[in-house]
Amino acid sequence: MKTLPESLPAREGDNLDDANKCMKCGFCMYNCPIYKVDHIESHVARGRNVLIRQANEKTIPTDAEYAERLSYCLLCGRCAAICPAKVQSPDINVAARTDVVNRKGLSLPKRVIYRGILKNRKLMANLLGAAAIVPGVSTKDGKPLRHMADFTSVFTKGLSLPKLSKPFLSSLLPAKTSPPQGVKIKGQVAIFPGCAFEFFFADIGEGIAQVLAKAGYEVVYIKDLTCCGLAVRSAGDLKTAQQMAKHNIQKLAKFDRIITGCATCGSALKDYGKWFGDKDPFKKQAQEFSAKVSDFSEFLAKEGIKSKAAEPVVVTYHDPCHMKWHQGISSQPRELLRSIEGVKFVEMEGADDCCGLGGAFTLAHRDISLAIQDKKMQNIKNTGAQIVVTSCPGCLIQLKDGVRRNKLPVKVMHISELMRGTEDK
Repeated sequence: MKTLPESLPAREGDNLDDANKCMKCGFCMYNCPIYKVDHIESHVARGRNVLIRQANEKTIPTDAEYAERLSYCLLCGRCAAICPAKVQSPDINVAARTDVVNRKGLSLPKRVIYRGILKNRKLMANLLGAAAIVPGVSTKDGKPLRHMADFTSVFTKGLSLPKLSKPFLSSLLPAKTSPPQGVKIKGQVAIFPGCAFEFFFADIGEGIAQVLAKAGYEVVYIKDLTCCGLAVRSAGDLKTAQQMAKHNIQKLAKFDRIITGCATCGSALKDYGKWFGDKDPFKKQAQEFSAKVSDFSEFLAKEGIKSKAAEPVVVTYHDPCHMKWHQGISSQPRELLRSIEGVKFVEMEGADDCCGLGGAFTLAHRDISLAIQDKKMQNIKNTGAQIVVTSCPGCLIQLKDGVRRNKLPVKVMHISELMRGTEDK
């Protein structure tokens, strides 16, 4: 029998013992997007909590097979939202992944990506900047260079990634974006663009700043921020995630309001206060920072700004998991869409169902990701919408990939793109 490792000292922030609170009622089975596809007990919160409890009690080994089971989770948060016992299974899973990393360490590729590249924005910019020189990898003036196939899909198991922006947002967006002439200044906000808007969707990042300025806010962009750290935290590398959080907090601490157009980043920034233990002297500062963060839709829904679509259009909306289930933001983006002149909003069935991306999940478990994606595509198709709008760049990638795969005559847009409307046409 394999010898089990001794338990590590308890760490602040870990909640492995919470796995014992699971009542095994099975509500999660009817709501888990993965279980709906493969019907494997250890891939749903109920079964996984049993494994985590057994590992915590040292009755099963925390080996590669155990770590693999932990990876079958999108961390969407749906199970926690409907759990009668309020068991936070996604947090328990992340704590278990952290325990595995602390015991076994990270693989070399993950160490390079998480601790070498994602943590170092300048290095990341240099590497992607070099890649952007390759024809077909970048965009110029928003138009792909079409003479070369998108070879990146070879490395992403067929997932169609967006082309790199050229230039990146840090070169496109000024340090301050002021309201248009004649618009009364209401205050100042700092924006947190995240990696996606910085490197892949720079035009959308620019549009987010312009919409906020149109609403009467001076928009500040601090250009030496780093990754929000959520992917790193979700993989169990808490120490590196804390270092990323500290860097971002220190850079943005002086601002009273921090806005992000990325649901994933928003979820991370709002949770920074939870990434540090009660005895950590940085915890209070992290909590104060998290309280100042708002999602783009959340912030603007109460502003009452007006916009107009370029032409009459039928629009539906996809709820990112990190908006609906992690931040509780659902009505606000719909309010914004309904306020846009020329937009006919149609609610889709399963709007708050996961799209199947889940960060690295879509690469690690591509078949399941595609099965979840296909259900979303069918729901979009059934609406007859011309545009599907979302509030997360990760969802944008997955939805664009699904539209391409299913050959749907549907455009995928970030909500800020539609709100930008005709202002600069």
